[in-house]
Amino acid sequence: MNIILGIGIGVNLFAIFQLLKRKNSKPIPIKIALLINIIWTVRLVFFLLKDSEIALKYPILLMLDQNLLLLDSIFLWLYSKSLLNTIKFKLQTYLNFLPFLLGLFLSIISYSAVPNELIIEQYIKNNENINNNKSLFSGEVLIFILVVITVSTVYFGMSIREIKKINIILYNHFSNLKNISANWILKFHGLWVLLFLVPIILYFLNYIYPIINIRLLLSVMVVIQILLSFIFNSNVLSQSYVSIPKKGISKQNKKSIKQFKDKLNELKKALEKNQYYQDEELSLVKLSNHLKIKSIELTEIIKYSEFDNFYDLINTYRVEAIKKELISSKDQIMIIAYNNGFNSKSAFNRIFKEKTGKTPSAFRNLNKNTS
Repeated sequence: MNIILGIGIGVNLFAIFQLLKRKNSKPIPIKIALLINIIWTVRLVFFLLKDSEIALKYPILLMLDQNLLLLDSIFLWLYSKSLLNTIKFKLQTYLNFLPFLLGLFLSIISYSAVPNELIIEQYIKNNENINNNKSLFSGEVLIFILVVITVSTVYFGMSIREIKKINIILYNHFSNLKNISANWILKFHGLWVLLFLVPIILYFLNYIYPIINIRLLLSVMVVIQILLSFIFNSNVLSQSYVSIPKKGISKQNKKSIKQFKDKLNELKKALEKNQYYQDEELSLVKLSNHLKIKSIELTEIIKYSEFDNFYDLINTYRVEAIKKELISSKDQIMIIAYNNGFNSKSAFNRIFKEKTGKTPSAFRNLNKNTS
């Protein structure tokens, strides 16, 4: 068990080191990721110390670690919220930590009210009862389980809502989402709820009705923690953070539909002639600079077009250009895709099939046979 805990602590410390090394113009998500890793490291250290003589000298270590379970979902939500906008830590933000602070306060009060000898004696007795499969029913344990489930579920829902907002913004401003998409944090948060929260519930329920070997369950929890840490940090270290210009007040709304259609026709001609879509880093701001118009005006033009957003507009032109080359050229498919602005094979295959109903190779074979 100690070896597994040591590996887990090492993984988190390595991630902290890598995050501290990273230079980024938007550090708040990195700082939150650092805090998440610190919480995970402290949790594993508490697990390690519980079976050591240090816990006998400082019994408060036996009472504090469970409160850390109330922080994971909150910080995952804050990470999601910080991806595009700088978080201002106002009073309203700090209120999200009330469940944790309340749990910490109650633990300290309980510790202060009970002599150290009794805490150690009760801890040893509980371990013996668990090993002997004796029930340890406690209303406090049930309440804590419900609080952890509630907090985790609520903040998972808030993360879903935040990621949806972020995706709308990204689709309106960027033509490629590789390394800037926030969908991974949503999947990770769901994975955390599924793979980590379930063993936690089983761990506490085991106090009430022992049916599982507690040592085995703890080992599973630690292994899951290590896997989640690896998944989280591998994504954080590859994540790119982008700045979105603040929205101004559009004065284009008063324009007639005809004027917008004229502007849209000019936009289409410019894309066909200058092939701006071949730039894999093309963004709304960059294209508006090419066209010598304000980005808010370009947003309004797209709004009145047949395209869903900027992402849809640019990738439609990319696919149309690629379709022509697939028929007329013998170049490799991915070379054609990269030359026309795609920077991800998976994204290209997905978008091409959405636009044409066929895979790129199937499209090429079909059209060669019919030509």
